[in-house]
Amino acid sequence: MIKNITLALVLTLSSVAGQALAETFTEAEYVAIFNGDDINKQKQAIDSLVMAGLSDPKVFETLHAKFQASLPQAVDNASIDYSAWLLKGLAYSGDERYLQTFNEIISGDYPGKLKKYAKKSIPTLKQYQSWTPILSDTSQYEASQTREVNVIANALRSDELELKRYAAKRMINRSMHSPYLLSVLDSELKEPRLLKHEKLAINTYAYMAKALASSAKPEYKSTLEHIAEHSSEKKLRKYAKKYLKNYY
Repeated sequence: MIKNITLALVLTLSSVAGQALAETFTEAEYVAIFNGDDINKQKQAIDSLVMAGLSDPKVFETLHAKFQASLPQAVDNASIDYSAWLLKGLAYSGDERYLQTFNEIISGDYPGKLKKYAKKSIPTLKQYQSWTPILSDTSQYEASQTREVNVIANALRSDELELKRYAAKRMINRSMHSPYLLSVLDSELKEPRLLKHEKLAINTYAYMAKALASSAKPEYKSTLEHIAEHSSEKKLRKYAKKYLKNYY
């Protein structure tokens, strides 16, 4: 497993000023956005690809075409930054076809900044080779829920600790307290099958506990109390006690 992938995001690019966490779009909307000329909207769409759960390759084919068209204009800071954002988006496809694009940038006569981002995109793409099938698995989707909620629920139920942690962070940062997601979190915390004495596992379950606690729903207090008193990991018990104090 690739360790310590920083999802938000491995490319340290200039973000859209004042922008909240990105909304999600339909696959048709993504294609329209990447076919268009609104750079800020494209950056917003790329940020949302992290947890989009897309299955239509046309979205990334359109993004790839936009990236290729941007390269001849990548001559100053703003245009190089734009190309880097597009490159970043390709990494979330998990599609091996785009490894060739990254390697061509690394070995070609392109600005150093683009080469750096191409190198950072490769481990992200490899990570998404295992994550994309999880996020886009519609067999797990609940018909009454939005795609975004279903994608996050898939992530929370997965066996990928980094993905579970990112989903929990997204819930916290966006104050997502839908009953469906909270019930999934509650189930995962009651049966912490991936919890072990190692940093990533403890940190992941701590964020999941925080996401549940941040709802301040009384029906989940007992789950947090159980963690605080009986978890096999001392650090997780400490985190749970803190969340109980902060939210209840």
